[in-house]
Amino acid sequence: MVIIIQKLLTFVLLLILFTFFGSCQEEIKKNDIVAPKQIIPITEAQNMYTNYTERRLPLIKKYEDSINRNSGIEKEFDVARFVSYDYQTIKQYLAFIENEAEKANVDISTLRFYFSNYPDKPFFENKDSVLHPRQNSIILSPTIKKENRDYLFYIGGSESQPQPILLLDNFEEIRGLGLSKTHLKSHASLVPNFVKPNPIFASKSLTMNRGGSAPPPQHQ
Repeated sequence: MVIIIQKLLTFVLLLILFTFFGSCQEEIKKNDIVAPKQIIPITEAQNMYTNYTERRLPLIKKYEDSINRNSGIEKEFDVARFVSYDYQTIKQYLAFIENEAEKANVDISTLRFYFSNYPDKPFFENKDSVLHPRQNSIILSPTIKKENRDYLFYIGGSESQPQPILLLDNFEEIRGLGLSKTHLKSHASLVPNFVKPNPIFASKSLTMNRGGSAPPPQHQ
């Protein structure tokens, strides 16, 4: 009986130790993720923020304030300093574009962040409200590579055979430009022709905007 109890205690102890070291190993793996080489020091970020404050912000403010004065508006224009997205939205967006690229049998090569500016009107063409007229913003859009060049794209074709439709850097559609089989993922069975999408299939944009933009906090 004593031997059985000793074996049982030994088993429990080993189980506890295994669980403990297993969790430690998992923690080490999480902490061992290598930072991207593009990570910059906080001091460098502060310098670049200051450069924008001194070299870009006054020009934008002067221009927008002149428009206000010409329109009889006395309020000064607040220049946007950042654009933010909820972290879960970013994760959802990355999962979405990866899934759509997978279905179209192409690999995403880069993710572009375009500088942009909201229109001076209350609504977009799709009737969404323009919350920050004339404010700066950013547009996120993935690219795929063809002949050592990255192209913007959206998804066209059909529901059963989605195809990437190439775009120029200004988001205009390119016609007659296709990808060879070497540019497609190895499991692709068809070669997209990059023609105007079937009108029956609603084309799918992979470009995101509508982030939260704001001037710097007043307590700075």
